[in-house]
Amino acid sequence: MKIVLHSYTFRSYSVERAFRKAAEYGFDGIELSTVHYQTEADLEKASALAKRYQVPITAIDYGTDLLNKDNADASIEKMKWAIDMAAKFGVPIINGTIANIVGPDWTKFGENGSSLVSDEQVKEMAAKYQVVAKYAEAKKIQIVFEIHMNTPHDTGAASLKLLEAIGSDWVKANPDPGNIYATTSSEGPLGAVQKVKGHIGFFHAKNVRKSALGYGYDYSYLLENGSIDYYTIVCELINQGYDGPICIEYCGEGDPAYAAQKDIAYLRGLIRDALSTNCLK
Repeated sequence: MKIVLHSYTFRSYSVERAFRKAAEYGFDGIELSTVHYQTEADLEKASALAKRYQVPITAIDYGTDLLNKDNADASIEKMKWAIDMAAKFGVPIINGTIANIVGPDWTKFGENGSSLVSDEQVKEMAAKYQVVAKYAEAKKIQIVFEIHMNTPHDTGAASLKLLEAIGSDWVKANPDPGNIYATTSSEGPLGAVQKVKGHIGFFHAKNVRKSALGYGYDYSYLLENGSIDYYTIVCELINQGYDGPICIEYCGEGDPAYAAQKDIAYLRGLIRDALSTNCLK
């Protein structure tokens, strides 16, 4: 499995620092966050950095707004632009969302997202997204929906329902155990990964704990010391036959370079251990 660095890890720094540290720590690629690009010129700059540091852009972030009927068509056209950009710059994956939806309190993740979306809305979104899926297929760009709080694909079951309704191999899931952990309506990190078996096209890795006061979530933890046991997650991916990229995304406070360096070493060790022992428990 290739290990990729999410440029969001270095969200307070320049995109060049993200590439330089990715090269220094031996990452196999970068996922480019929209905090580091908005225009074609930004992507040209990132592409030049990728060549300079010999760290390819594995994925870019982009999404649609298909629950907003007034903006749906425009967001589809913008998504086509992102697909064109991915094709132009040789980026194989677009990581994104189909929409966002929240209730009165955006921090109560289990009460938002798919909990607020009807079956009819899922069908409507899927029908619209089939246009995007066909465009992506023509350009040979894999799209993945990140399992993310406050989206219609915030759990394994909700993601699977949406993917099956779209019905394209060019649109798959991107499980993120850190997001799933904070979504109380979900199956839990391992359960969600199991739920989308056979539909995983990309994978995010971050860790988290509930805050010390018992509410809210703290993402200032390394992969090795949060609440999620990543050995079981890696073993599940291996047992499913997943051999695509795993992207490390640190969303906490402090020096992101320290987290990136520690996390890739830990994840490499986990993968090596799991493979060499056949996931011995």
